[in-house]
Amino acid sequence: MCYQLSLGSSIGYSPKEDMDDDVYGYGTFYEDTTEESGFKYKNQGSEESIDMPFVPPTERTLKKREEAQTTNCTKWTEKKRKRVTECIAAWFHEAGIPSNTICLDSFDSMLQAAVKSGPGVQRPSPNELDGLILQRQVLAINQSIEALKKSWALDGCSILVDFWKDLNQRCLLNFAVHCSQGVSFLHYISLPSYDDKYVFRLVDFCIEEVGEKNVVQVVTNMDSETTVAKMLTAKRPYIFWTHCAAYCVVLMLEDIVRIPLIKSTIAKARSLTAFIYGRPHLLDMMHHFINQQDLLQVGTNDYITSYLNLKRLYDKRVELKTMFVSKEWEESKWSKEAVGKRFYNLVVSKEFWDRVLYAINSFEPLMDVLRSMESSMTNGIPYMTYIYGALESAKTEIALCFENKEEHYLPIWDIINFRQDADLKTPLHLASYFLNPHFYYHYRSELENSEILAAFIDAAVECMCIMCQDECTQKKIVYQLELYTTASMSFRRGSHAIRTQMNLDPVSWWELHGGAAKELTTMALRILRLTCASLTGEQSWIEKIHEKNPSPVKHKQFDDSVFVMVNRRLQAKVRMWDNDPLLAYLPGEDEPFEWLVGMSRLEAQLEDKRSALLQARASSRDEVARS
Repeated sequence: MCYQLSLGSSIGYSPKEDMDDDVYGYGTFYEDTTEESGFKYKNQGSEESIDMPFVPPTERTLKKREEAQTTNCTKWTEKKRKRVTECIAAWFHEAGIPSNTICLDSFDSMLQAAVKSGPGVQRPSPNELDGLILQRQVLAINQSIEALKKSWALDGCSILVDFWKDLNQRCLLNFAVHCSQGVSFLHYISLPSYDDKYVFRLVDFCIEEVGEKNVVQVVTNMDSETTVAKMLTAKRPYIFWTHCAAYCVVLMLEDIVRIPLIKSTIAKARSLTAFIYGRPHLLDMMHHFINQQDLLQVGTNDYITSYLNLKRLYDKRVELKTMFVSKEWEESKWSKEAVGKRFYNLVVSKEFWDRVLYAINSFEPLMDVLRSMESSMTNGIPYMTYIYGALESAKTEIALCFENKEEHYLPIWDIINFRQDADLKTPLHLASYFLNPHFYYHYRSELENSEILAAFIDAAVECMCIMCQDECTQKKIVYQLELYTTASMSFRRGSHAIRTQMNLDPVSWWELHGGAAKELTTMALRILRLTCASLTGEQSWIEKIHEKNPSPVKHKQFDDSVFVMVNRRLQAKVRMWDNDPLLAYLPGEDEPFEWLVGMSRLEAQLEDKRSALLQARASSRDEVARS
């Protein structure tokens, strides 16, 4: 009895579909299942079978079989993927869903769950999505927050209040809680106008919700001299009101952007990218020369976007120069026109690239501070203990970038010092720097011979008076502060404590070496576990939500949906540990518009969008022409 041998039967395709099924070039083989070993050869177009001796497959034959199997598997997979992607695209386009949302990890989870479930799974109804399923999501988030409440009580926590106004002058407030185990978004409020008393009541209610004994500070981007701050201090004198360090650094960047040299450099760089991206032929040419990469990146705010795009331009300067002196450029119509010649002169100009590098060097050390702060916010890592020292290190790095030439770095230093002195030299900031052994013991010899050490100790004592009202405990802490400053007992000089202070994080160091100062250690840990920023999520998330303007009937579902969305995105950012935190988590489809034109899409819509774009490009070209 004989049957036909199918080369592709093991992977589920027919040899008829395979061009290489006639492996030897003669015909098709049949396997002989009788006692005689060998094959029968069937001549094509004939019913006769001829006995053939067994011929073992050669290496070339096996390789051709593997290649055939791989080719057919790939074709089969591509065919399935094409069908799936077309169905997904049809849903996205019919529903009007932004295509960038496909980058979310939750989309991959949904796709994999659907594949594993197989055919026949029924889709959820709108009522299920807005009702039972949404409530299960809310419950899951609340359970994760419940797990953090123990940390709120043991280690202390911070209430984060992020405030801003949108282009319609609505006041938007985000409320969140940060502790050493993570950050949780609580709720948001939209106000038609700002009212001090109402905002105070909102903050006060949030403190009650979290528990007054658990709250060490309220961190906000609102001014520390506002009526809200004074009302809170009067009612709850044992809670600190501190300014958001991330917002403070952003203000430093805003001031740096106003420096004439940097401002004009950004305008020229923006005009160059707008010139390329506004012309499909040049865009294709640019992609060819920079290996199909992009020049544009979207950051979490406008100043970060400017820095990221300047950096990308500078990194690709050789490729851009090559493009503008290439045969392709010479043959294009733009090389003959005045605007093309101006941009040619800009790209090949050494002065332009030197100015771009100057702007990058002015930004980069502060961007590193902001990058560390952004990472610490999503991962729950305390950054209060580092912010003062990080800014001092940033100033040193800026000076080194400019080869210690005072005429270059002093203007940047003045900006940093002004913002730092105004908002980041509170008792809490100074005490956290002083209680960080990495900084204190490293610079101890310098601090001992200056008045700065007294200021640090005074800040620690002031924090003690606010955080601890028991006089007996206060006396113990004052005595223990002397042990810490003089490196005595468990802090003694030459001990394991001093040797390990560079290798352990401050919290672990105090837990390991604070045995001789129990009360001081408790206070130090409560301070060192604090955050110094209030920016939990990207403002674009909330602004996009407010564009929906839900009806009163759906407002509860809308609030629950926002609660789940922001917390899910915060959790997702924690998992994205290898991503640059300065990049927008989910950049809008049209956000590069802001860099190219110099205004947001919404701002352009308030005017005539098309004329705004043309005017912006024209003004950019004029600036290049004048340079």
